[in-house]
Amino acid sequence: MNRDLPKWLQVVCIAVVVSLALLVFLNRHRMDVYGTYIRETSPAVTVRLAELSQDMDEAAVLKHFDGVPLRCVAQAPGADTLGERVCYAQIDKADGGAALMLATFFNQGKLVRAMVQVPWWVHGAWLQRFNTQLGQPQRLGGMLRWKMPNGQVEFDRSRSWNPLQWNVILWTAQNSK
Repeated sequence: MNRDLPKWLQVVCIAVVVSLALLVFLNRHRMDVYGTYIRETSPAVTVRLAELSQDMDEAAVLKHFDGVPLRCVAQAPGADTLGERVCYAQIDKADGGAALMLATFFNQGKLVRAMVQVPWWVHGAWLQRFNTQLGQPQRLGGMLRWKMPNGQVEFDRSRSWNPLQWNVILWTAQNSK
């Protein structure tokens, strides 16, 4: 290291490098998602939560998200999952804001949940959008819940201090288990 730098600046530089290395190490399981987001171009999605329905099957969901290359797979029996089947895709945008992944979950062939993972820097925009469109939410610990005619939407109450932690928008069908 350059010996002409003041000691305090050397310490600060080392602390910053160590902090960044620790942040990346502790979030290594998320790096593939962010790597894909940076390296590849994925589709933009218009979510249209109000149009989702527990009567939708996979074909209807694929039509709803036309142009998004959803991959559908069965979940392991007995696993702690959000549905028996999941259809998912990497996405770049959801309703005009940055997004990472879209996933839809099915039980007995019908849609029960839809999830969008969004990076921390768009948390405020989504929160404002939900408050404007759906009114004041119900507070549930670290989550906020808005009731809709077709179900409910849950979203993280606040963004994480970890800039690599994403936030989750979770729509749940009205009569799902």
